[in-house]
Amino acid sequence: MNEHFSIGETAKLNNITIQTLRYYDKLGIFKPDYTDPSNGYRYYHISQFFYLDIIKYLKSIQTPLEEIKQIILNTPQDMQNFLQQQETIIENEFKKLQDAKCILEKKKRQLNEQLEICGKERGKVYFRSIKEERILKMSIKALTPSNGRPGLYVRKLANVLEEKGCIIDNRYGYIYSLKPYNNTEINYEYIYTSVSEENLNIEEPMTIDIIPSGDYICIAFDLSENNNDYNKYYRELYHYIVSNNIQTDGNVYEVSLPTNYSSLKEETFLIELRAKRI
Repeated sequence: MNEHFSIGETAKLNNITIQTLRYYDKLGIFKPDYTDPSNGYRYYHISQFFYLDIIKYLKSIQTPLEEIKQIILNTPQDMQNFLQQQETIIENEFKKLQDAKCILEKKKRQLNEQLEICGKERGKVYFRSIKEERILKMSIKALTPSNGRPGLYVRKLANVLEEKGCIIDNRYGYIYSLKPYNNTEINYEYIYTSVSEENLNIEEPMTIDIIPSGDYICIAFDLSENNNDYNKYYRELYHYIVSNNIQTDGNVYEVSLPTNYSSLKEETFLIELRAKRI
């Protein structure tokens, strides 16, 4: 029985390419049993296929070739320790992928909601059923719709979430009291962003809260740096609520939705103001 196989036969029997076997030989990871000095042909013994399977396995768990070269020279105990380490790495990567999938699904839901809002007539009051939203919020002062530059506040929220191993949601909003402001400037009371994670240990001045599910009275409008009709739309919403004697929880929940994703374009947002009907 023939126990030696050419490089082509070895490649075919082990479902691997000839180029890969030559590369392994060059790196010193897997060498032929002997090389014919007259023509340079490589021949592998059938007993070597076992070791090739080990290399293929290590590659399948994303082990770099340089590490494989070292591992196959070590003891079974060293291999056991390495595999334990790899298991931990894979579990961590698996969690990251699960988190990424949750973020992807959340972003798709948000974009579906944004498209729903985009379909509403601008500047007209409408009703919308909204699901519960878990938020990270922070008390703020001296921030109004006319000077509402949330950058530093958003960074503070982002930093806290990133320290907890979470990813910041690029959708943020404000909460403030529903009342007749007349000649008084609207002052935001809280800035918030949504979070998916539960049982986060958050310290003051930030807190985890819930924006409850239910029916909301809403108004949507486009807002850019060159267009500040915020107060006009707020008055439309407030007048509708008062004139129709609608009872609310006393808050306005503002959501800012970016309508472009490039810093090279003008900064524009779709704004929705919401008040929960009770």
